[in-house]
Amino acid sequence: MKSPALRSTRDRLLAGIRTIESARRAGEPNYITDAIYQDGQLFRFACVDINERYQRRRIERVIAYDSAALPLAAPLAYFAGCGLSVIQPASRGPLLDLQKIPAGCRLLLVADVLHRGTQLASAATLLRQSQGELIEIVTLLEIASAKGSELLAPIPTYSVCSLR
Repeated sequence: MKSPALRSTRDRLLAGIRTIESARRAGEPNYITDAIYQDGQLFRFACVDINERYQRRRIERVIAYDSAALPLAAPLAYFAGCGLSVIQPASRGPLLDLQKIPAGCRLLLVADVLHRGTQLASAATLLRQSQGELIEIVTLLEIASAKGSELLAPIPTYSVCSLR
């Protein structure tokens, strides 16, 4: 059972999420997490939560999905003492050079929001082509009602907070 202080902090994280209507799909919301990054206490909580989870998991490279995940991925890579790379959707710029990932390298994919999971699934497919071992996908926020983690199965996912 989570302590009241932990529940309270996760509630504050969820309160920092804004939704705006998607420019790509009418009626579908986009989830904006910038308020969490701007509040030092909330950002620190999110970083500590993730660092504690992965400090003993022998991660060799942290892969940030898009530049929106960099604020979360960079402290994790720093504390894990491993490399940091960025992978972007093909429509937004260059992809990560998969040839530079050694075979068997233990990878952690970090994203800002897990919604439907389709973009993260394509990133996971690309990372599997690199012959690296994708350990888990970690996100700041999961939209549980969209069931994106089900699409990503059997790859395990972890989210700092979940919006039902």
